[in-house]
Amino acid sequence: MNNDSLVTMMFDNVLLQTEEYFPSYVYRLMQFANFMGARNFLDLLKMSSARQIGETLPRWAVVLATQNYGAEKFTQILDNNLLGRYWRSFIEESELDQFVAQQRSKRATGRVLFNAEKILLPFQSIKLCPACFDESVQAYGVGVWNAQHQAATSFVCHKHQQVLLQRPVSQFSGFEFSQSFFDRDAYVTPNISLFHRWLDFEILRIYELGVEAHRDEVKLHKRVFMESSFYSHKPCSTSVNLNKQWRLSLSKYLAILYPHMKNEAERISSNTGLQASAIMNVESSVHPLLYLLFKFFYLHEFKP
Repeated sequence: MNNDSLVTMMFDNVLLQTEEYFPSYVYRLMQFANFMGARNFLDLLKMSSARQIGETLPRWAVVLATQNYGAEKFTQILDNNLLGRYWRSFIEESELDQFVAQQRSKRATGRVLFNAEKILLPFQSIKLCPACFDESVQAYGVGVWNAQHQAATSFVCHKHQQVLLQRPVSQFSGFEFSQSFFDRDAYVTPNISLFHRWLDFEILRIYELGVEAHRDEVKLHKRVFMESSFYSHKPCSTSVNLNKQWRLSLSKYLAILYPHMKNEAERISSNTGLQASAIMNVESSVHPLLYLLFKFFYLHEFKP
């Protein structure tokens, strides 16, 4: 059997489900192809190992989705299987199109969609609703990880009103040829607070508004943040005060959301890529987690 026939057989036998998280689907493909090594599997699909699970739009996902489903289905997979409905409103459509075109090019690079992504990626978790998982087993014969649950600020399954189990992405190194991904006992139940609930509610607002309407809202909020804080890009007491408060709050927020990363949260909070000016800039994209944390800070904690 030649390689093309083998790939076709895999995709015919292991179907991508409507709301399945794309990286978890690749794990199911690997499980099906357990007669070959991980390196051979990745070569077969013409993809290099992911640097780390949880990237917003990695090159391997763009190439794999395009090659096997066609460009006409790419947006559908983007929204349903790669969380596009969650993050697309935080970036201009033209910038996204340019990024996708670059990812489809033959040359592999370390580019990421959002500037702060490399800094925040270690804080990402894989999330699982046991009830959704059991329902997918009954419906499809296999357990499926829901893509929408993988949003950085998703903590509750709203269908079943259950707290999502979590597992840090730091436990994975690219695509490992291992059954450990499917080990439900490796996922733990986090303690969530009203802060978690507020962030989770914001996701519902994003979905309810839709991409275009929420994109306009993000731009409006950025202008309001910038103007009402009297922020200046030149050194002044107002800007220093805002950045100092934000740095302390960011460290606190990340420690609450990711208690196992408390030391790392304190370390990265002073990173220039996470400063208030980068978030309030109307002309640039902003990482969804960073924007929502700053929105909470500005509405509830900032003292001019």
